[in-house]
Amino acid sequence: MIKALILILFTGIISSNVPAQSRKKHPTQKPGAKKTTPAEKPETPPVIGSNVSILTRNGDRVGGTLLELTAFSIRLKSDDLESVISLDTVASMAFGDATPTKGQSPAAPSSANFTRDVETMLAAFQSLASELRNDTGYTEYGRQITDLKRAADRFVVKYGSSEEATESRCAALAAAALTDYSWARTIWTLKFGYSGNAAVSETDSPAVADALSLYSDVRQSAAGGTKFSADKLINGLWKKASEKVDVLRSLSGRSR
Repeated sequence: MIKALILILFTGIISSNVPAQSRKKHPTQKPGAKKTTPAEKPETPPVIGSNVSILTRNGDRVGGTLLELTAFSIRLKSDDLESVISLDTVASMAFGDATPTKGQSPAAPSSANFTRDVETMLAAFQSLASELRNDTGYTEYGRQITDLKRAADRFVVKYGSSEEATESRCAALAAAALTDYSWARTIWTLKFGYSGNAAVSETDSPAVADALSLYSDVRQSAAGGTKFSADKLINGLWKKASEKVDVLRSLSGRSR
């Protein structure tokens, strides 16, 4: 069997990327909460770890196991080799056993179902963003994450394998933004038991390690000796999630 073609394309960032509008705020914590709470496992988008088949704009097909989705690229593994593909070069993606078909994709999908579903999903992201601007507490943030996960998971499962490039790309952005918000909640959990500005180590949780590995700018801003400011990590992840949602909103043709 011919081994899957490994394609590594490093291109510029998405031209439609819109700067994040979210304000940085320190997450509030109710006084007196000194009891140490075990760190939660970060939520993982349902498509991570699944098989993915990619059709690039120049007609090449690449397949493998999905390792990571960001606002700008997709990372996959095939034959023990990892590849990073810019989303700008992707014509369509299919998850599972499906195979993307070659064809001309529209600039934006006109499906009434997609329009309705993306608006519902963006409303969930907007609801969480509004809570963050109002200094939401840990418990309410957890409830918002649960609601957001329900909406985002439905959207990702439905459109992650769409043959329409815009639909599958929006699904990838939704999954990546949900991961950022989920990592932030896990890091927030690590703050319990600390007084004042909590500092966490890279080994405290996979969420910390993954966030520091993925976002070098967040790592730099949160660094303080051998540890990292939990508040700065949380705010940095919120900003990254907001950037992805802004790109998703622009890509899908939805206004604020």
